[in-house]
Amino acid sequence: MINPGKISLSTIGWSLLFMLVLYFPTIHYINHLPIRWWDESLFGLRALHIYKTGDYLSNFQLYDGLMDHRNTKLPFTTWIQVLFMKFLGVKVLALRLPVIMIFLATVAFTLRFAKKNLSAISIGVIFTLVMICSPGIVRDHILRTGDHDMAFLCYLFVMVISCFQYLECNSKKYLGLFAISLIAALLTKNLLAGAFLPGLLLYTIYSKKIIGVLTDKFVWIIILSVVGIFSGSVFYLNETYPGFVDRMWGYELMGRYTDAKDGHKGGLGFFLNDLAVTSFKIYFWMVPLSLLVLFTKKLSGISSRLLICLGIVYFSYILIISFAETKLFWYGIPIIPVGAMMIGIALNHIYNVYILNKKKYLRYLILSVFAIIVFVIPYKGIVESIIQDQIMHGEERFGLFIKKISMDHPSIRSFTLADKDFGTAAMWYKEQYNIENGFNINYQSNNTFGLGETVMTCLYDVTPNILKQYEVEVIQIWNNCQLIKIIREK
Repeated sequence: MINPGKISLSTIGWSLLFMLVLYFPTIHYINHLPIRWWDESLFGLRALHIYKTGDYLSNFQLYDGLMDHRNTKLPFTTWIQVLFMKFLGVKVLALRLPVIMIFLATVAFTLRFAKKNLSAISIGVIFTLVMICSPGIVRDHILRTGDHDMAFLCYLFVMVISCFQYLECNSKKYLGLFAISLIAALLTKNLLAGAFLPGLLLYTIYSKKIIGVLTDKFVWIIILSVVGIFSGSVFYLNETYPGFVDRMWGYELMGRYTDAKDGHKGGLGFFLNDLAVTSFKIYFWMVPLSLLVLFTKKLSGISSRLLICLGIVYFSYILIISFAETKLFWYGIPIIPVGAMMIGIALNHIYNVYILNKKKYLRYLILSVFAIIVFVIPYKGIVESIIQDQIMHGEERFGLFIKKISMDHPSIRSFTLADKDFGTAAMWYKEQYNIENGFNINYQSNNTFGLGETVMTCLYDVTPNILKQYEVEVIQIWNNCQLIKIIREK
């Protein structure tokens, strides 16, 4: 039990400041923007399908009017989102809040690990600051939306730390945590979870622990358990939805490694360039420099070994994904937490060895200048990007327009939502408002309507086609969206 008398006011103050700094990149404006087109709304509909049917291993393709897009990723993180739906209802927040909670749990895990095992909670604090100041983390598709990439990289990071701890102390609890996090990653992003394993294997060989690992019966129990759970899930889905394995292998796994899918091409240096210029920026250059502290004095044994482990995982992962033909920025994001931890170890060591013994005013000056350049300026940019974030696709306006209609025309609760192509964002809002708000919204993608039908659309290439075919009464216009009533055919 914690004795409040032993907690200083400065500790409370720093803790509150830390939580405030965490708030803006994670929680602030999280419900401000509508559900995103493609992955967020696609995974959202799968969560909604499970929520409505109770079929927890489903390859959903059952929404009337929606194109057949079988989901080839396994649903571990979706299950967590379904759990949040049971408490929060069918809302976008129920998709995004679980991702944030997984990230915050990873922060707590890292802080505890840094304090207990590295005797320096400051390493965990620096790790957190690097994470929330990295544009590749605090953005849509990662931390700020209900996509699964943020959860995936958190599982991978916990897996790496757990593996390292098992090698350090041969504790079965860390081996168990390694297995749980690996299973979570596999059941979220399939075999991409294995891209960290070559680096961990190389470190195991480097640390001369490979014989001990291979002769540990619990390791083989874990291997058989992980393989059994993953292959069993895939086998079940293939039996239930014939052709699942072929599509997963050809479209998601080796298909994306050997072919550029959906036009997502790039050169061998695509991920290095993205990390350096866009996603990791200044921290990208700090990662290789962090390895230089290995050649300095007084770096503790465990910190030195962890830095080597993380470095091997970091660079081996970049090498592996660089040869993939399909190039998407979020394939490179999983190494950011690994790099952030490397930076934390290095900066903590540099402070303790080279700065701590300086005169107080000089120490504060160095820290202030460094913090402004490395953390304050990037953090300011992150917060501004959150406030200024914009709607990217017409489909993403549907939810905002429906909300506006409900306020401006409360009597209009039945209409047809005119859409085209992928349609997942529009379908999500049709389902959300019908379930949560008692609307009667129909989804239509062929743009053929009956006389007297009320129609809503937000797509620039759908509205003109409707106006060419029909004479209409305009009920409301907002931000390229229109609510109209079909009067007669032209």
